[in-house]
Amino acid sequence: MKKIQILFMLLSFAAIANAQYKKASFFTKGGRTYTLGATTHIMCDGKGAPIGFFFSGGKDNTEKRLFRWYEFVVLPAFTYSYQTMGINNTNYSGPKEPVTVSGKTKMHIIYNFNVGYHLLDRSEGEKKLTPYVFAGLNLVVFGGSNYAPAYDTHSELDKNVSLEAFSAGIRAGAGTLLNFTDKLALKLDVGYNIQFNKNRDGYNNGTQVYYAFTNHILVSSGIRFRFIED
Repeated sequence: MKKIQILFMLLSFAAIANAQYKKASFFTKGGRTYTLGATTHIMCDGKGAPIGFFFSGGKDNTEKRLFRWYEFVVLPAFTYSYQTMGINNTNYSGPKEPVTVSGKTKMHIIYNFNVGYHLLDRSEGEKKLTPYVFAGLNLVVFGGSNYAPAYDTHSELDKNVSLEAFSAGIRAGAGTLLNFTDKLALKLDVGYNIQFNKNRDGYNNGTQVYYAFTNHILVSSGIRFRFIED
């Protein structure tokens, strides 16, 4: 039931965004694009490189170098693990000991908005390879971590898992389009995402906080469809 609600939420956000772009005449001219693909988020820090799946819509006119697109990303739950110090619950008077805190995150739903700039002149038509640079913003609409079993055996940890946080970031990178036709292309991106997190669990003892979605290298690929005419 929970997964159905999450899927419904994602579809609702997509419908709202699509309606807003139509209202702003975003899709009333040729050049609108749609992309389906996957992104690898190389975060390390005990989180590895989880893969998310995205749907993207945007606009890219051949006559212009600037283009833009939005993405809705679904990042399935992934495991995390880190080392810290804590008191063993069987011996409260003893010193702190090393603790391995491990568990699983929640599914993340992420909204991205990006602006790109084509490095080559396309006024005379689409080229086979079209490199570009891009920058963008992201907002974690839904996410966080689940309760870690280590809290059943240890207390007063020096670093605590953030179960819920406000999370937003900025990103930049480079990419290229491998154009099969004027309407169909393979889209490849490589970049870096700087994430800002604000814990909402209410830790007030000055301990460090471990977040699920943090700074990372991103590598994505997808199939892009472009409508040249209305």
